[in-house]
Amino acid sequence: MIPIVEADLDQPIDIALEGVADGQRVWVELLRDGQIVGVVESPVVDGGLAIETLRLRAAALETTTVPPRTVLPDEDLPVVSVVVPTICQNSNRLQATVDHLLELNYPNFDIVVVDNRPDPNRAPLPPLSGNGRVRVFWEPHRGVSAARNCGIRNSTGEFVAFTDDDVVVDLDWLRVIGTRFVLSPCVEAVSGLVMPLELRTRAQLWFEEFFGGFNQTFSAELLSLELLANDPLFPYSTGRFGAGCNMAVRRSALERNGLFDVTLGVGTLARGGEDLALLMHQVLTGGTLAFEPRALVRHQHRETEDEFLSQVFGYGTGLTAMFTALIVDDPRHLMRMLRRLPSGLRLLTKPRGERSPSAHPSYPTRTYAYHFLGMAYGPVAYARSVARERSRRRRHRT
Repeated sequence: MIPIVEADLDQPIDIALEGVADGQRVWVELLRDGQIVGVVESPVVDGGLAIETLRLRAAALETTTVPPRTVLPDEDLPVVSVVVPTICQNSNRLQATVDHLLELNYPNFDIVVVDNRPDPNRAPLPPLSGNGRVRVFWEPHRGVSAARNCGIRNSTGEFVAFTDDDVVVDLDWLRVIGTRFVLSPCVEAVSGLVMPLELRTRAQLWFEEFFGGFNQTFSAELLSLELLANDPLFPYSTGRFGAGCNMAVRRSALERNGLFDVTLGVGTLARGGEDLALLMHQVLTGGTLAFEPRALVRHQHRETEDEFLSQVFGYGTGLTAMFTALIVDDPRHLMRMLRRLPSGLRLLTKPRGERSPSAHPSYPTRTYAYHFLGMAYGPVAYARSVARERSRRRRHRT
């Protein structure tokens, strides 16, 4: 197990750690003005961590600008609906997610839980508290996209936020998102920082080491075709868009540009890519997205080696399935992607040590094989998923 601790770089106080041996690796989240600005790995020395050493390590990181925090009065914040899809693999974890959502520092929101188990004879979900703030719906069409679309249709908020049942949200999560939407009328969607809930097993650490976690930056950003015209990979640099477990979209943008693609995502043969497809579509139609690192959630990573490798394969599959869907919709994307291929390959083959704060990444080398095999399978998976969806629609028409 690798402990995760926070170090406030604004405070001249060393960190004492109990029950941690000297020399043990510790994952240190560096904060300025309450915002995570970077992560470093540090060994414990004399029972703790020296703040000056951490400041030196932080100085070597890419400079992160921390904008001043804006606090709007409650009456200026919009109504938000939070959609949580689930197949209820762990009812305790689902309850914990809902309980944390109910504690959010936000004046006006509701929670829509979508039961995505297709079996009509399924066991009922455990009772979810919430004094009427939590509503539960059943979506038998399998896949996280169909579940989220059900949540959108049954939501009431001006903005719709999305998270998952293996996530713990920060108390200010919705306030940060709602504030950004109010202050930036041009922004159609907001994504935020996803950090590990724990690094208790090797597999959980490997996810951070191999993918660099869910985040490419700790800086607030605006993303649009105009603003990132000089980026050699954008808009196909998928790591810049955030993740489906921490994103929110204006209802008006969903009504204008469409909902999630039900042939993509976990629970379909394509295994992923639905969140990236939706956000990328917002950009490709001229929209602007925002990445807000203060909008923080913590994700429960997969715990076993088999789960990790399956996830790596699935991420690779979902990525190229999503790209295939783009090309099928507009073949011009193929030539644009081919022009960016050299830059993309350099990104995929970055040295192990540059993928994470860990000085000595420990994930197995076969991880690369699982990822590339998944990417090779993605177009086939997408074709199979489309065929399955067409078959399902024919059955429903008869």
